[in-house]
Amino acid sequence: MSIQLVVFALDNEEYGINISSINGILRAKKFKIRSLPGTGSGIEGMINLRGSVNYIFNLRAKFNLPEKEIMEESKFIMLNVNGSTTGCIVDEVTDIVKLDDTEIQLTPDFINSHNANYILGIGQIEDRMIIILDPEKIFSEEYDTIQGAIE
Repeated sequence: MSIQLVVFALDNEEYGINISSINGILRAKKFKIRSLPGTGSGIEGMINLRGSVNYIFNLRAKFNLPEKEIMEESKFIMLNVNGSTTGCIVDEVTDIVKLDDTEIQLTPDFINSHNANYILGIGQIEDRMIIILDPEKIFSEEYDTIQGAIE
């Protein structure tokens, strides 16, 4: 069995999300992000995409990385999560890779127990290590925040 990942960079680390969860990849500079009052730092705001409101999450805030301005190569990876399309800002999309089970190490228990249950495993291709993320779990706290702000 194998998995195909869209690989992206954040602060020189590589992360991957299963391609089956991805709805599209957009140039971040083409959209104006509107802030959403009453939400935490993990939620960047919302954009209008083809007449629909789509929420944009900030993975840098989620992973406690330094803030970075949206650059020309910055992208929104649009994900099908929890029945809606949601985006996250990444520094750049770098690759699409296919990994076999033998190239994936499961996440050790000590990582899962420390509030990082959104990490599915580590993909290894030669000397590259790709942190594989679970989009359904990664934004669960932020979804609760949005629901609270809307209600």
